[in-house]
Amino acid sequence: MSKLYLVFTLLLLLAFPLSATIIPANPTKYTTALATLAAGDTLMLSAGNYTNNLTLKNKVGTAASPIVIMGQGDATVFEGQSCCNTVSITQCAFVVISHLRLDGMNQEVDAVKAEGTAGNWAHDITLEYMTIVQYGASQQNVGISTKCPAWNWTIRKNRIIGAGTGMYLGNSDGTKPFVNGVIEYNYIGSTVGYNCEIKHQINGQRELLPETSVDAKTIIRHNVFMKDSLSSTGVSARPNLLVGGFPTTGPGMNDYYEIYGNFFYNNPVEALFQGTGNITLYTNIFVNHFNPDGFRTVYITPQNGVSPQDVKVYHNTIWTASATGGLRLYNRNANYRQYCYGNAVFAPAAPISNFPDTLDNVMGKYTDASAYFLAATEDISTLNLYPQNGRLTGAPTPDSAFRQSNSRLDFNHDAYQWTYRGAYSGCCTNLGWKLQLDTMPTPKEVTSVDEHAEESCVILAPNPVRSLLRISSPAMRCTRITLTTITGEQVFANECDTFEVSINLEALPPGIYLVRINGESPRKL
Repeated sequence: MSKLYLVFTLLLLLAFPLSATIIPANPTKYTTALATLAAGDTLMLSAGNYTNNLTLKNKVGTAASPIVIMGQGDATVFEGQSCCNTVSITQCAFVVISHLRLDGMNQEVDAVKAEGTAGNWAHDITLEYMTIVQYGASQQNVGISTKCPAWNWTIRKNRIIGAGTGMYLGNSDGTKPFVNGVIEYNYIGSTVGYNCEIKHQINGQRELLPETSVDAKTIIRHNVFMKDSLSSTGVSARPNLLVGGFPTTGPGMNDYYEIYGNFFYNNPVEALFQGTGNITLYTNIFVNHFNPDGFRTVYITPQNGVSPQDVKVYHNTIWTASATGGLRLYNRNANYRQYCYGNAVFAPAAPISNFPDTLDNVMGKYTDASAYFLAATEDISTLNLYPQNGRLTGAPTPDSAFRQSNSRLDFNHDAYQWTYRGAYSGCCTNLGWKLQLDTMPTPKEVTSVDEHAEESCVILAPNPVRSLLRISSPAMRCTRITLTTITGEQVFANECDTFEVSINLEALPPGIYLVRINGESPRKL
């Protein structure tokens, strides 16, 4: 029988190795602690207001032992200073930054920036569970920005509200590429310009570093993108999400975007989505109750010299008041295939246009949506775009062209039956996440750090937790659970002999706790 020893935090989806060094720090001591950080160290920042910036230079962990910098959520506040960007990253790798509140104080700075200084690079950076506010002094101020070659970034579970631009990844001239990123479970709302833009990449840049001289993909999934009356207008108007093209020759020419499970809500001045190059776009929900003059809602079109190439658009739900149209492909590269299958699109005019290969799409007027969805309302508190009984179904759609990693799941993470059209597979009662302006929940909150992780998956939910925490694993029997504060004080300990246990934590004060789970696996080694 194999014994497992696991360590988790209640507010962070991150497993700590038992050998990790945990360094507590406060607003007056943390800059000294920063200088000492090495691979495997975790800097635990206490609650408080930090008036010096978080400057990271030459901080390099490893894949097995990253450098972790973690606060206590909204209680750990970094205040923006006019001198420099709040979190500055220079030549760093395998660094995790989490559970911070970055308050720009309306200064003309960025919240998190991989700096554009000569010779800089940043890779294997994880930014998660951060709240970023008051970085909207101008459209040029950004929540998360990369201005150097950046690869293998994970940006998850952040809230970016009211920034000039939510995320700006890559350089405006097509240099300094952003490669092989994962952007997931974020909420980006009320930005002046883009919620998120990933810049195009010109030829000759990916060859400059061996780590970017590869074919890769960037995943954008389960995010919420929203724009409102704070949006800039005229020539400064921007889509919610724009993804630029990849190189047309050399490394990166086969890169693609996989964009799925996102909720796009409103843009009074522009499209909800614009992209070019190689794009796979599926099980997204697009809603725009505005009619921006001259702008379609989902627009796949040339940009910076790159035309739409390999394009697969399927199982999306689009409900838009845009009189210009819903989903449009423009000036495609005829040497590639462009598919548009199984979508549900409702727009005043031209629901779908210009795709050479279309099949099994359901189309109608903006005003027709109420006949297909449970609640096609302009009030987001009652909006429910799950299909009515007997609507948005038909013959099975051929699926041989669509073999993406999650193409078998719908917007609710349920198995997709290819007789349905749109982002959901099912009817009548929506048991999934309610459409709202917030981060989406992750299907599994925490996973094991055991070497047989796939077999011994451990789930801690909900996370963050207010009262009752459920710990379960189908392949590991818990034998003992202990909780400690970040300073090592034990606040809970209990023996157990089960595959699932619940703990009432109402008596504990808010904060970050380390959860140690000792368990046994019944498998034979």
